[in-house]
Amino acid sequence: MADILPQLEAALAGKYRVERELGGGGMSRVYVAEEVGLARRVVIKVLAPELSAGVNADRFRRETQLAASLQHPHIVPLLTAGTAGDLLYFTMPFVDGESLRARVKREGPLPIRDATRILHDVADALAYAHARGVVHRDIKPDNVLLSGNHALVADFGIAKAISASASSSGLTSVGVAIGTPAYMAPEQAAGDPTVDHRADIYSFGAMAYEALTGHQLFEGMSPQQTLAAHLTEPPEDVARRRPQIPRELADLVMACLEKNAADRPQTADEVLRVLEGTATLTSGGTRHTRTGTGVRRAVSPRARWAVTGTAVALALLVLWALFGRGQRSSLDDDLVAVAPFDVLDPSLQLWREGLVDLLARSLDGAGPLRTVSPTVIVKRWSGRADPTAAEALGRNTGARIVVYGSLVNSGPDSVRLTANVLDVSNGTALGAVDLRDHKDRLDRLADSVAVHVLQSIGATRIRGLGLARATAIGSASLPAVKAFLTGEQFLRRSEWDSALTAYQQAFGIDSSFTLAYAHAGLAAGWGRSGADSLTTRYQLRAGSLNHGLAPRDSFLVQSESLMTMVFEGPQALGGKWWTYGKRAISTLEEAVRRYPDDPELWYSLGDARFHAGMLAGESSRQSLDAFDRAIALDSTFSPAYVHPMQLGALLDGAAGARRYSQGYLQAGGGGRYAGEARAINALLDPGSSPERRARLIDSVGAVASGAATGRPVFIGSEFTQATLALHDSAESEVRFGHALSTGLLKLAKSAADSHNARALDALGQANRGHLRAAYDIDAGSNPTLSIEFLMLGAVPPDSADRAIASYAHRLSNGNWASLAWWAARGDTASIKKFTQFADSIRRHPPKDFPQVAVDLVGYLVKSGPAYLALARRDTTTALNLFLALPDTACFGFCPLDPLVRAELLSARGRDQEAAQRLDEEPAFNHRNPLPSDVLWSLEKGRVNERLKNYDAAKTAYADVVAHWAHGDPSLQPYVDEARAALRRLSTEKSN
Repeated sequence: MADILPQLEAALAGKYRVERELGGGGMSRVYVAEEVGLARRVVIKVLAPELSAGVNADRFRRETQLAASLQHPHIVPLLTAGTAGDLLYFTMPFVDGESLRARVKREGPLPIRDATRILHDVADALAYAHARGVVHRDIKPDNVLLSGNHALVADFGIAKAISASASSSGLTSVGVAIGTPAYMAPEQAAGDPTVDHRADIYSFGAMAYEALTGHQLFEGMSPQQTLAAHLTEPPEDVARRRPQIPRELADLVMACLEKNAADRPQTADEVLRVLEGTATLTSGGTRHTRTGTGVRRAVSPRARWAVTGTAVALALLVLWALFGRGQRSSLDDDLVAVAPFDVLDPSLQLWREGLVDLLARSLDGAGPLRTVSPTVIVKRWSGRADPTAAEALGRNTGARIVVYGSLVNSGPDSVRLTANVLDVSNGTALGAVDLRDHKDRLDRLADSVAVHVLQSIGATRIRGLGLARATAIGSASLPAVKAFLTGEQFLRRSEWDSALTAYQQAFGIDSSFTLAYAHAGLAAGWGRSGADSLTTRYQLRAGSLNHGLAPRDSFLVQSESLMTMVFEGPQALGGKWWTYGKRAISTLEEAVRRYPDDPELWYSLGDARFHAGMLAGESSRQSLDAFDRAIALDSTFSPAYVHPMQLGALLDGAAGARRYSQGYLQAGGGGRYAGEARAINALLDPGSSPERRARLIDSVGAVASGAATGRPVFIGSEFTQATLALHDSAESEVRFGHALSTGLLKLAKSAADSHNARALDALGQANRGHLRAAYDIDAGSNPTLSIEFLMLGAVPPDSADRAIASYAHRLSNGNWASLAWWAARGDTASIKKFTQFADSIRRHPPKDFPQVAVDLVGYLVKSGPAYLALARRDTTTALNLFLALPDTACFGFCPLDPLVRAELLSARGRDQEAAQRLDEEPAFNHRNPLPSDVLWSLEKGRVNERLKNYDAAKTAYADVVAHWAHGDPSLQPYVDEARAALRRLSTEKSN
């Protein structure tokens, strides 16, 4: 568009005199001009040539006539539209002021009162235009002009005029999107031709978010990534970005940003009424703060807007609460259950449940519809496909709509598929379909059925559903779909290698089969004991193909792609590691909020919390809770039991581990974890004799040694953690660690292998308080462990001083323990010297120094002053400095810092805060317990006893005794304190 000005001036000669260029973007150039006949200043916007080339000029002028009729104090009127050679232009009055974009760019977040006033004016303009059938389609800060104390919306109707007057060979062929990615509603981003006024409400919410926070939604992404984010990613709550925002205003903004148009305020009038109430509150000087994040989600969007809308609606709601509660149906109007189809021919049996999967994925996300998880359906279905069984299924799952039917042979090469749609609330048949096709085109039959189902529902109760997706599960190839469904059956039984082979066959047939890649990555990760290049390649491939799927599948694919990046670790990603972990977990938390009865989503959330919970501040208990929810919804999905074997041991002892190992076997779980589950059952069986348990543990070394000859190995973190939960008088975990270490040392091929093997032996010894023995076994290979052993008396203090000083030059995560040791000794000189050394490394890192190491050293430099204050016994300054340290900077590799913070809070009499922190997990790698974890329990007991939380205190003190009752002499004062506390609490409780 560089040379259009001469062409424009020639075409407008005698009518307009161009003064200067005002600016513009990719879709237009903007000029200030004088309209000669009326001697007034106007703005001329000239469309980009690629837009003009695809637009019929006469129709464009006709389409703008409706927009030109808008007369409203907060709308910049459209004056004329015409042609300048082969270019299209339109004019509007010149507004003396600036755009909202310019003001936010200059000032950042606007004062809440100013932002509310501006948003009120924009909503007023939208309400007026929508009532006259004009949708803006490009609401953004650039199109809101500020003049005095008023806001005016420009370019009404232009986007609609451009798209409506485009020829088939114009805009579509060049791929120009009408709208702005940063503010585009999900339905616009998806190219939905039925976009209505609710898209403006979403864009309004995105603009409001920016005006209040100073940041765009999904900032820093490419346009393509931004469009994908609008479709799939939940925005961060605006109240978290700016807690001072009144609750009503924050809820309004987030409601406008709902992905589903039916969940937003349905009219701009509703938005306007809430803003009027908010403006009254803010102008009155009352500051409203948000007291919780659950208010907006606790009430459905439509109910919320009815409540805030009018006093009449509120009165009706009260009457309903008083007299109508007993009449309320428990069925969800938007929930659909697809029942297993009756299949009599054995050759078609795969499709009994396969059709459930295909149809459920196809119907999910069509308009407001959601579908019940197929695994829940299979678990709760009984009987034949008839109205009685269908009604029972609907009431059992809460689904108002149930689809059921049958699949039979119809000739040698054809099948007949019949499907019925039942409204469970009143037993009404909404529709039926009877279709025939070739046996090899069952996918096409399923798509046809999905379309008929939507038509049946839409004809009676839901408008504007649109058509189901072109393919139901993400592939149009029947062989690929059949291979995928076979893989799903293997995955349920944890037969990872067989599942991986089936998924590879599926995407080998159809190279764009997104779900096959995603589940192949899952199977590869499990089968190969963690992420590797194959897992990463499959998951990232799935992420690149994440479009056109059902919403719940899109959530899963996105979260798996993010978790793949988490598995890359901080060494590869540095500070971005935290971001990926938080996004993966928040994605799945949003998914289970939308689909609360989907067991696969709950399983995925549990797995994400297990691997990345510390990145999002979530605990092992929260991970286990998610796994429990998945198991409650589908007890036959065996992968959901694997990590809980380990978590159950950690959180609930031997009984907890055994509960999940038994569940895994009862669910038919196979593969390598079947042996591990059987070993846990035997080891933790309360009826096992000490001799039997000893024989089992002694066999571990032999099994580990046999790995080289291909013998099955069941030793992994699940079994290891279960052993550490024993706490028996024979100290079985010590025996286990030694046996396993002996076996693995025979396989060691490097110094690192030897260190890892000895570490297992050392952990077993340290877990029961044998710190001197642990230090002798593994002295120096792990600074964190070694320094903790030394601090707790593994050697005399002078020897510990020398040993700890020798670690200082390594700049590893163990140096946090060094700082704590020096602080306890009052050694300010060592702290200063080390902090200066670390700062020099931070400023001038060696060549090839990984980013994560730079970040870790940076945290060391920041934590140095806190430990220095502690060494000087200035606990007030030390506490303030510790509380100011960034939680994410050490990547969780600083197990002593949280304990020091809690102890300082307790010393300052802030027991309630200390208790809250001690309820969190004590260490980054809590699945490999550290000696400081026992000190964590001791402090937890002290704090809870002072707070009179006696049960929590007793549990914590008992943990100290269980671990260290037979430990080194240096630990016995801690054990004596815990035992005395237990006696004291028993007396307290009896009184």
